Amino acid sequence: MNRRSKRFFPLRYKLLVSYILLALIPVLVIGSYSYYYTMHSIEERTKDNLKVALSQFSNSVQMRMSDIIRTSDAVFDDQVLSRYLSGYILGYERHQIMTTYVLPKLDMATALPNVQVMLDVYLDRPSVDEYYYEAKEKFLRDGQRQFGIRYTERIQDEPWYQEMQDMAYDRMIWQQITNDKEYQNISLVRPLIDYERIGKSGLIKVTVKLKDIFEDFDFSAFGEGMKLVVVDEDNKLLYSSSIPEEQYDEKMLIHAEANGNMLLESSLGNMNARIAVLVPLESLHKESFHMRNTVILICLSSMLVAILISIFTSKVFTLRFGKLVHSLQAFKEGDLQRRIKYKGHDEFRQISEAFNDMASTIQSQINEIYISKLEKKEAELQILHAQINPHFLYNTFSSISRMAKLGELTKLHEIIRSLAKFYRMTLNRGEMFIPIGKEIEIIESYLSIQNIKYADRIIVRFTIDESLLEYKTVKFVLQPFVENVLEHAWYDDQIEIDVALFTENNGEIVMEVRDNGLGMKEETIKAIFSESGNGIGYGIRNVEQRIKLHFGQSYGVTIRSMIGHGTAVRLRIPAVEELEKDSGETG
Repeated sequence: MNRRSKRFFPLRYKLLVSYILLALIPVLVIGSYSYYYTMHSIEERTKDNLKVALSQFSNSVQMRMSDIIRTSDAVFDDQVLSRYLSGYILGYERHQIMTTYVLPKLDMATALPNVQVMLDVYLDRPSVDEYYYEAKEKFLRDGQRQFGIRYTERIQDEPWYQEMQDMAYDRMIWQQITNDKEYQNISLVRPLIDYERIGKSGLIKVTVKLKDIFEDFDFSAFGEGMKLVVVDEDNKLLYSSSIPEEQYDEKMLIHAEANGNMLLESSLGNMNARIAVLVPLESLHKESFHMRNTVILICLSSMLVAILISIFTSKVFTLRFGKLVHSLQAFKEGDLQRRIKYKGHDEFRQISEAFNDMASTIQSQINEIYISKLEKKEAELQILHAQINPHFLYNTFSSISRMAKLGELTKLHEIIRSLAKFYRMTLNRGEMFIPIGKEIEIIESYLSIQNIKYADRIIVRFTIDESLLEYKTVKFVLQPFVENVLEHAWYDDQIEIDVALFTENNGEIVMEVRDNGLGMKEETIKAIFSESGNGIGYGIRNVEQRIKLHFGQSYGVTIRSMIGHGTAVRLRIPAVEELEKDSGETG
């Protein structure tokens, strides 16, 4: 089809042509359906059988695990035993209690499960004497019912013990630790609780042979070549009845399908392990090989035709859909200038025109809302100025009057000159942006006035990168923070204020005001930035919102404070030398 054709060719006709072409190859459809239906039926039937068998095996394992957990429960739940092991016994009672209660209780706990277990109780405090068995090679390899009491100082350097220091009281973990892997064992570990202090007083470890949990089940009865393995969360082999450990590869499970196997898995809960069964797909498909060969021959012929048709149709539609999708994605990511240019004469052109109209409308509305917000924030700033200036003027004129009465002409001259300079710079004809240098001068004048009023009890230090003074900033952003220091942070005879201007590694400009005053609680900082504000932080929120409106959400104000050590306020803005004159200026 000639894409530049002027004749309108609706999209539905193009789809109709594709459907007609697909209808010409019914053999492909019927053959594929027959083949896949047969294969699917065989596979599903076998999979269902295996799932039932796997579920039975998993339930059997869970029952054995629960049986072993009974040993730890007998120690964990016995509050009397916990009291004795935690040291709540008199010295002369220790031997009697050990022989008449503690040791018999531990012996009974090891006898609870149907398999042989080795029980170890590790105590954080040497409240009772140690009692332990000799770890002989035969016992470790063959397993034997045993129990012991040891101090945790024996294992305090073991990585597994350090990892379990923060374990929750009600948690238990199955894990191969110490020499478990060497002897094909696995251990159940859980905290020993001191019920008097409601705290951890040690560990309970129950060790059991892996074969005692997983033996007596053979999946080979369900088909040739099937393999069963038990692996941990990192695919490390724990147990296998059909694969020697030296032949096991962790990638066997990850690439099971690529290696011609179907993978069935079942989780083992607290053990952080799972049972995996590898079923060779070849054994599932033997019954359908003959039909497969016939269907494949027919399908290959039909697919050749379908591929040629698909290449043609996909090329046409992909180009057009791609153009639309890319434009929508760009618009979604904030590129409001993106428009679709399409020269065709079908529904795609109608979609393109509708998209372009929508984008123009949205961009116009966003601009209107943005400008409205800027004007609102500037109006709020003017109101804030109106609230601040009378109060500031009143205090300053009071100081001027006092100096005049006392005849302090030098200070009187300095404060009047600083006041005139302050108001000359703050009355900036409604400009939204001023050079950073001018913002610094405003603060210098403001602090100069305050220092005269307070008899040089304000210690001010400026650390300024002069190369940044010509960059632009939103006006009147530092004064609210300096004023907050004087009104709310000053508690001693003197107050220290550090004003810094510098850049960070990413090129952003940072203006910082730091003091050594009272400091603030974290709740106060959160209240300052909350919309409700609870009557505090109005000026700070105004600065934060104006910075974000003008420069973006990634910029703004951050406050760090510590009670008794002071507060540090950082204002982050981009490095901008020229800004368009805002339409929201007031004059």
